[in-house]
Amino acid sequence: MSKKAKPTPLTKLLKAWTGASPEERQAFLDLVTAGVRAKGEQEHPAPARSPESPTPDPVSADPEILIANGRYLLPSTIARIEAVMRTRNLAPTAIMAELGFSPRDTSLTRALAMKAALRLSVIAELALWLRANEAAAVPEE
Repeated sequence: MSKKAKPTPLTKLLKAWTGASPEERQAFLDLVTAGVRAKGEQEHPAPARSPESPTPDPVSADPEILIANGRYLLPSTIARIEAVMRTRNLAPTAIMAELGFSPRDTSLTRALAMKAALRLSVIAELALWLRANEAAAVPEE
């Protein structure tokens, strides 16, 4: 009788992943992302940007402006959106209308309240909208 093979760490991780809730998965991804950023900053320090240099594209994968992990908004992004919503007294459906989508589209409402997935096109437009609205909320010095 042959011995049963021990599961590898990868198979254990995959089994745990399939059994994890969406919140646990997001927490794990945030932890891994933070670890990768910390490791990358130690090995390759970011060069200083001059004030006249162009700003990076908001939908690029730059960690400084990352608003979503895949199709799910990051918790920090949800807090940023809610702050703009309070400042401008907006509902998620009004934001969808400003983004150019149907005001009857409730996907942003579900993403904010229940951490549901969003279409990638909504995430791309939301990144631009968030940058513009946060810049407008900060007084110029």
